[in-house]
Amino acid sequence: MSETDEQSYRKMVATQTDEQIDVWAADLFVDFAKRMGVGTAIAAFCETAGLDARGFQRVFLIGGGPDHVVGIDTAGALAAPIFELPRTIVGLRRTDPEAGSKLIDFLVAQREVMSYTP
Repeated sequence: MSETDEQSYRKMVATQTDEQIDVWAADLFVDFAKRMGVGTAIAAFCETAGLDARGFQRVFLIGGGPDHVVGIDTAGALAAPIFELPRTIVGLRRTDPEAGSKLIDFLVAQREVMSYTP
């Protein structure tokens, strides 16, 4: 995608309500994990949100994720149940005053995942 596409997409996303951004980010997170792998999706989310492994676990738990389900997979990447990943969106909103801009960054950075066809 071109820089112009990225700018227009970012502008469109930024005009949405926080609730809509959260729904889109949660849906993207789940789709990303299904298509590219849980570890890859979590790593991309953490990079965009500025989280390390402990930070991810913290926002996951604060967002209502069940305790003891975040772990490390056989490749050494963070792992959690796919259907629980949206809990991190809730947790990020509760803990980070910059969550809105970080979620927009996540949506923009991973916009191609939404149109990915294997």
